[in-house]
Amino acid sequence: DIRKVEAYRSGDLGAFEFLFDKYRERVYRVAFRFVRNREDALEVTQDVFLRVHTGIGKFKTDSKFFTWLYRLVTFVGLDHLRRKKRRAETALDEALEPHRDAASRPPASRVSDPVRDLERQEIQARFNEAVQALSPEQRTAIVLREIEGLSYEEIARAMKCRKGTVMSRI
Repeated sequence: DIRKVEAYRSGDLGAFEFLFDKYRERVYRVAFRFVRNREDALEVTQDVFLRVHTGIGKFKTDSKFFTWLYRLVTFVGLDHLRRKKRRAETALDEALEPHRDAASRPPASRVSDPVRDLERQEIQARFNEAVQALSPEQRTAIVLREIEGLSYEEIARAMKCRKGTVMSRI
């Protein structure tokens, strides 16, 4: 990857294409874990690679490109969530959509168990609430460790902090 980064810095657009092709799915998956929405995750992914394009000069080749990329994803993802939250707070009318009547609801699946589905939705909602209540640093550390499976060392490099700090945040 370092050779491709150096080639891209020298103007080789094929090197950027290589890096994009290699990492776009992983970037998308991490972004999706933050924003929980396909369109938003695609937007975050696009923003990340735009930042790679404009900020490749800031990448220090003594660290892994993947770690730097993860760091970009986490910061762009958190920024996106903050912007979205502000937009939501200013658009309360949209959030207060009236309840749909029973006739307009889609029919229930014959295979699904409504009670189990409701329980899963409640657990997922509580989990999401708990994660959103964390500080951005704690949320980032937990997502990178528990969902993405990064080691404490990799998280520390991505977040530019000490391993012990990562452990305490988790």
